[in-house]
Amino acid sequence: MKPKRKASARSSHKAAALSFFLFGLIALAIVVTLEFLDHKAGRYSFIFSKVIPLEQKQAVAEHFQDDLVALQAGHRIPRDIFRDQAGVTHVKIDLAEPLYPPFSRDLKALVEKHGGIHLLSDVQGMRDQVVYLYQIRFSKRLTHVILLSKRLALKAPEEDILKVPSEGKKPSAPKAKPAKAPRLAIIIDDLGYADLISGQLRELGIPITAAVIPDSPFARSEAQRLHDFGLEAIIHLPMQPMDPANHHPRDQFVLIDSSAAEIQALLQNAMSIVPFAGGVNNHMGSLLTSDQQAMRRVLGLIKEQGLFFIDSKTTTSTVAHAVARALKVRTALRDVFLDDVQTYEHASAQIRRLVELARQNGRALAIGHPFPSTLAALRDSIPWLKQQRVEIVFASAILE
Repeated sequence: MKPKRKASARSSHKAAALSFFLFGLIALAIVVTLEFLDHKAGRYSFIFSKVIPLEQKQAVAEHFQDDLVALQAGHRIPRDIFRDQAGVTHVKIDLAEPLYPPFSRDLKALVEKHGGIHLLSDVQGMRDQVVYLYQIRFSKRLTHVILLSKRLALKAPEEDILKVPSEGKKPSAPKAKPAKAPRLAIIIDDLGYADLISGQLRELGIPITAAVIPDSPFARSEAQRLHDFGLEAIIHLPMQPMDPANHHPRDQFVLIDSSAAEIQALLQNAMSIVPFAGGVNNHMGSLLTSDQQAMRRVLGLIKEQGLFFIDSKTTTSTVAHAVARALKVRTALRDVFLDDVQTYEHASAQIRRLVELARQNGRALAIGHPFPSTLAALRDSIPWLKQQRVEIVFASAILE
């Protein structure tokens, strides 16, 4: 019996050792494979840089980036490059008309050299320049957005030349004043959950209205910076949504059954945190803004504080805007969401839709959020916006 037991024990040890060896081999193979994939993608790899040193390969997009910088230097074009949080590189290029054909040709050749594709997604003709928007992709991923402005050499039009009337001829009657330009406003919601978003809004260089959530971690500091930067701040007041799964504590949200005293307390707290706010818009609120009685209670108190109200239109059944008008509260209704789809392409298209609506109706209001794709689309659209014969204003300037 003893020899059999010893043989069985030896067999068990061998099986355990074999299993452990196979498990270790599989684990090692997985680690080496992952390290190799990192190395191939241009990321740091301990094994293939320290243990088995191999030549580090840059990602294709990084090679393209290096060559693009060299191309700009060769054409003596100043660098204006930044990379957003999504990893997309944004390049602004401004060159005179004679320099455009050779640079454009070299740019296209450079993209093809690295196996990428380029899409000329927008061309805008203006009086003194033409703006081209190139989107460049490698491996089906958007990696670069190039905003290329071609400055045109223009002669002064004849009507701009001062003409002295001949003797005996009466000077022509003065031209009628041009029609008032359509107005558009942009609100960026949800400020206060991340620090220093206000600085990114200031860098856009246009009037922006920022909606600050009162009980967010950075609400007070961001509200102060917005005021210091000369931007408009409003209160982004949390209101009860239809989804019961969303948590809405009474001391932070206006609920369908909130009393006048509770709403007043919420407003007073919000005004102490955002002291320079001239108005309010709703954060969430699909349930509350659909209830006429509740909105009369809320808007009556907002009016008492001398604040305006903007209906974010988080539901098609909202009555908030209509009730505000009935109560003679200064108000406006959101026309466009910039980022209901969170992509650069969608936000860019929505900005152009905003301009179209402003031209049709005389004014238009958009709401977006501080997503990297939204802020990048706004930044790249500024030169185009400034040439559209529309007036970009704070939200308070388009109230009814």
